[in-house]
Amino acid sequence: MLNRDPARERPHRGQRRPSLAPETQHRTPARRLAAFRRLSRWLNLTLVHQALWPLLVLLTPAPAGAPETMPWAWFAARAGGPALAAALALLYLAQRPLVAGDVGVGHDGAGPSGGAVLPRSVPAAMLRGQARLLLVGLPLAVAVARLVAGPVVPVAKLLVFGLADVAAFHLIHFGVVTRAYAPSARAEGQAVAVLLFGASWGLREALLAGVGGGASIVLAGASGVLLGSVVGGGSRALRRWPGGWWPAAATHWLVVYLVFGFVD
Repeated sequence: MLNRDPARERPHRGQRRPSLAPETQHRTPARRLAAFRRLSRWLNLTLVHQALWPLLVLLTPAPAGAPETMPWAWFAARAGGPALAAALALLYLAQRPLVAGDVGVGHDGAGPSGGAVLPRSVPAAMLRGQARLLLVGLPLAVAVARLVAGPVVPVAKLLVFGLADVAAFHLIHFGVVTRAYAPSARAEGQAVAVLLFGASWGLREALLAGVGGGASIVLAGASGVLLGSVVGGGSRALRRWPGGWWPAAATHWLVVYLVFGFVD
């Protein structure tokens, strides 16, 4: 420390500072390209999921009502957008991993079933298993009760549409979006998935308000973003505990379609 010469260590005028390593220079463009690819992939799938039906309403005499009130032909078109988006998401997930070390469908880069890796004892593992069974079995039981109470056809339409919609939401956001992140950045991918989950929900509400003409587009979109973020955040929490794809998707289906879907 006493032998340091500040004048010698200070760079002379006109002397260039050492340039960044080539790996660092190319890292930022590569990250930008990867972020653009993630966003474009999400946007393409989300437009199939959310925008096909509003487009049909604009271009054809399609009814703008609830799915369960539509004739079968229009109902098939209404449910076709989410079903097609879910199928396309599955095709993406069936391809080779997007990043090195990817863990595949149903995983969050944590546990083998999409949950966090936590120290497990036998009682804790049993509790997780019982919680998964409850979260999957309860929606099925409620669905059967709804069908028995009837009317069967409208209830069946609502439940089928809900299955397609929930599958599209979860496969796109907790499958395709999170899979595009390396395991070391999977927590960031999950946070982005929740944000995009809310954005997708808000886009749907805004588009339906626009073609329906009965509500404010801005208000509908903002409320949709808020609601979608809550559902996405809750789904993310259930994927951590008790873990897995099915409990989160089944709870989404239960709350949105089996409970609030029957509220007038």
